[in-house]
Formats: sequence, structure tokens, C-alpha cells
Amino acid sequence: WILALPFFILAFMFTINYDSIHLVYWYGGEDLPYKYRFAATWAAREGLILLWVAWMALLSTIWRNPLRGESHDAHLMRLRLMNGFSMTLLLVAWILQPFKSAIKDGFLPPGLNELLQTDLMVIHPPLIFLAYSLSIVLACIGISSILTDSDGLKDRLIQVARPAFFFATLGIGLGGLWAYLILDWGGYWAWDPVETGSLLPWIC
Repeated sequence: WILALPFFILAFMFTINYDSIHLVYWYGGEDLPYKYRFAATWAAREGLILLWVAWMALLSTIWRNPLRGESHDAHLMRLRLMNGFSMTLLLVAWILQPFKSAIKDGFLPPGLNELLQTDLMVIHPPLIFLAYSLSIVLACIGISSILTDSDGLKDRLIQVARPAFFFATLGIGLGGLWAYLILDWGGYWAWDPVETGSLLPWIC
């Protein structure tokens, strides 16, 4: 859970509008409702990456014990792969400096984009990144089982594949609804490479 602390600290800073931090100064605002202040945490790449790390920390905690039919070696390798991926994300976030000091040079910051000030955007990004995290867990299960002991691999994968499919379906559906209602694109946003990319693990 230590890995998840940076996300919760950043989210707390957004919630109390601690604008000495660049991200809070740039995307936050004391006039925002609390739910949008919290959602502003993932308005930039740094916050999204830290959110991803937090989800990976949660899933590492949930599946810290061996899965059904998982050997000791496969279990240890799976956890190492999951935590190694989380540490890599944390390193990327650290390079992006999510807690760097704000430079208040007299220009008004843009604040949170009005298109992101919807309840759908409070829910959609966390669900999508939960689905991404579950997909990474699936990959870690597959790699660790192939390299150690693949007996019962299907049973282990299906335990994670079902919630991954559920949350990906929910996240993609809510994202499509947001694009349809808020962006007024007139239909499903299939041309958007980021959102189309979320279909790839869903199809798999």
C-alpha cells in the first residue's frame, strides 16, 4: 500500500485545493465541487499514472495469496511482476514530477476543463484504469505460469478475466455515453485512438 500513497496524497491536495503544487494550481480550484476536485486528480498524465499504481497496489493486496492451483514459484513470480510493473509506473510518474511547486507568474491557470466537470468523468477514468490493471494482472498470471508451471492456467486466468471484462465493459460504455452526451459527437467515438485502445484488452 506504500505504492498507493502518492495517489492519495495528490488526491487529498486537490480536495483541499493545496495550490502550492503545480497540478493543483493548474487544474484545481476552490470553486469546484468536491467530487470534481477529486476527479481533477486524473486531469493530467501524472495523476492518471498514480491512479494506475494505486489500482495495482489494491489488486496486489487482493490477490496476495496463491490463486487456485498456482504453484509457489508461479505465485512469487506473479507478485514480483505485478509489483515490478507498479514500480515502473511510479518511476515514470516520478520523472513527470507530480508534486513540483507551482510557479505563479500572474497568469490565470485554465482550471479543470468544463467538459470534464461531469459525473461520468468522475467514474469513467477510474473504471478504465481498473480494467487496465486487471489486464496487467492477467498478463502477469500468464507469464508467471508459462515460465514455471502452466497446469490449471485457465482456471487462474478466468478468476481475473471475468472482473476485467466486466469493468472494461462498464468503463467503455460510460466513456461512450460521455462522448455522446457531452462532446456531442453524434455516436460512438470509435475514431479516438485512446478509447479504441481500451477495446483491445476487452476483445482479448
